[in-house]
Amino acid sequence: MNILGHHHISMYTKDAQVNKDFYTNILGLRLVEKSVNQDNPTMYHLFFGDEIGTPGTLLSFFEIPNLGKNRPGTNSIHRLSLLVQDESAINYFQNRLNEQRIPTTPITYLNHAALLFQDIDGLEIILLANNHLQTPHEWKKNPYTDIPETYQILGMGPVELRLRDIQPTLEFLKNELNYSLRTDTNETVMTLDSDGLYTDFVLVEEQGQRARPGQGYVHHIAVNTPNDADLQAVLNRIEHNPGNNSGIIDRYFFKSLYYRHNSIMYEFATASPGFTVDTTINDLGKKLNLPDFMEHQRSEIEAKLHDI
Repeated sequence: MNILGHHHISMYTKDAQVNKDFYTNILGLRLVEKSVNQDNPTMYHLFFGDEIGTPGTLLSFFEIPNLGKNRPGTNSIHRLSLLVQDESAINYFQNRLNEQRIPTTPITYLNHAALLFQDIDGLEIILLANNHLQTPHEWKKNPYTDIPETYQILGMGPVELRLRDIQPTLEFLKNELNYSLRTDTNETVMTLDSDGLYTDFVLVEEQGQRARPGQGYVHHIAVNTPNDADLQAVLNRIEHNPGNNSGIIDRYFFKSLYYRHNSIMYEFATASPGFTVDTTINDLGKKLNLPDFMEHQRSEIEAKLHDI
């Protein structure tokens, strides 16, 4: 079984157009896929990432216009982090966000300089100085943004889980998925690569009320099982665990397996074929893209969507 790190993370947004403007025009990510929720095609599903949407750089959003406010709480994926090269990039984004009147708070996170802020839906994001630690060589820059390459977001960093009891998750990540405990921080951090931050889960024990889904809610975290054999190996591993899994689902751009453990929804997703399976690099994200098995519904689907 082979897991390489994060694949993508998926959230709820109230307004796809405002969401797109924030992540492309302010954070400098590229909209690489404009599609629909395959389980509810009246709902936009947007993916932002590097030039081609490389696994590990991807943020995905489902648009739900009638969403209420998210109530943060325990037993949830509390927040995500995005890696930037170093503290100079942190300073660049602090100025950029403040120019847009987006409040920011400089913090130290996992012993690294960081910047805390919220997106337009209230999703909590940490920009984290990578300080030249290991990142996947597949990650690319984004030539479609005005942000200089040296300051651009590299990809996903640690994902923070808040749980009433972290022990089951610690054991699941260690014994089932082969993560190990970091020894270079006081926080409880599970990693696949002690030389980098790009695979990490931060486990925080928190009592109190459960999170209630709404704007900015994190629905699931996906990890990268690069090929079909790796995905099957995960399925074989978790089949004996309590609770149901989805079985392997062909999402066209990748294959997926969903499994909820200790209140957290995990997705295991293949790296291939990716978003260039049916679209040139230059044309990614420019029009509504549907998997082949939904193409016959295009007229009906488009009639229920607004333009973005």
